[in-house]
Amino acid sequence: MEDRTADRISSIGELRTIVDADAHVIETLDDLLPYVEDTGSKEILSHSNNEAMDVYSNQIPTPGFIDRSYDVDDLNDKLEQMSEFGIAAGMVGPTMSLNIASVSNANLAGALAQAYNSWILDEWLDGSDAVNGSILVTHHRPDRSADEIDDRADEPSMRGVYLPGTGVVPPLGHYRYEPIYEAAERHGLPILSHASISAGHRAFPVQSRWNETYAEEHALVHPFTQMWNITTLLFRGVPERHPDLEFVFQEAGIAWIPYLLWRLDDHYLQFGDEIPYLTKLPSEYVRDQFYFTTQPLGHTARNGAHLAQIIDMIGPDSVMYSADLPHTDFDPPEELFTRIRGHFDAETVRGIMGETAVDLYDLER
Repeated sequence: MEDRTADRISSIGELRTIVDADAHVIETLDDLLPYVEDTGSKEILSHSNNEAMDVYSNQIPTPGFIDRSYDVDDLNDKLEQMSEFGIAAGMVGPTMSLNIASVSNANLAGALAQAYNSWILDEWLDGSDAVNGSILVTHHRPDRSADEIDDRADEPSMRGVYLPGTGVVPPLGHYRYEPIYEAAERHGLPILSHASISAGHRAFPVQSRWNETYAEEHALVHPFTQMWNITTLLFRGVPERHPDLEFVFQEAGIAWIPYLLWRLDDHYLQFGDEIPYLTKLPSEYVRDQFYFTTQPLGHTARNGAHLAQIIDMIGPDSVMYSADLPHTDFDPPEELFTRIRGHFDAETVRGIMGETAVDLYDLER
């Protein structure tokens, strides 16, 4: 590791800003239904008795997190929760709508994305500068998703474009998504990709009908999903074509990233004739345009130096702290801070814990 011995931070209280770069709201179909503008879709959705099966093609082998002791019902609850953990700002995204890629009907998917964007602006984002969100879009009709980005991009609290990661077929490196990437780049908004357990049961690389437990599913879906997406984004030249577009990969942890980058660099050098779109190593595009949020940290208490070494291999400027609040497997800020404060200088720690997110999303300081 690079020697960073000067100007160490000894206490989490010395941080200027802590940002949760992957926070969530917990929305329901009842929340979104009043905001659905397409009358045909609204009529269909109003007849749903079980949105997990009637609307979303959700399937998990056993029940997931049942105890939601940190649920929040409104913006005031969210702000109280953030204050409890010393979090100054949060980038919030959906929970139910993470599975929007599993909606079979393209019109319904678009109507739900539109409704979510209207709902979160009205109910959550207009009340505080501390909470910001992203424009939810779907992979079904990239042209319509580009229109949604154009319609919402001027909203000051919409700081990115939320494109589901799991259940997206073809993967995110496919050329059909160019309208989404062009629109995001045009408005200076990063692409946020978040995996989801329930959306992955029919899509490579996670065909979860063969999993027998939620534990198996949860352990694999998030990182495997993002490995596939990142590989296709890089090998098919998306960051080369869009040099001003940045990507954020959320809730997959970070331990797998050095291995993936080594392997992609190796294969680029071996099979360059198959990958003519790039002008530099895949890892260099990642260093310049890709970001990763830290949750879940995993069982790292035994040796915090290992986590710091992983961050060093990725590049600290590409790593952002995330809590994943209010989900019950969240990581409080101290979990990360205590493992990295002795290994990086003050500027680097401040970047990981919040300042990188402030700069990326142009948040209020």
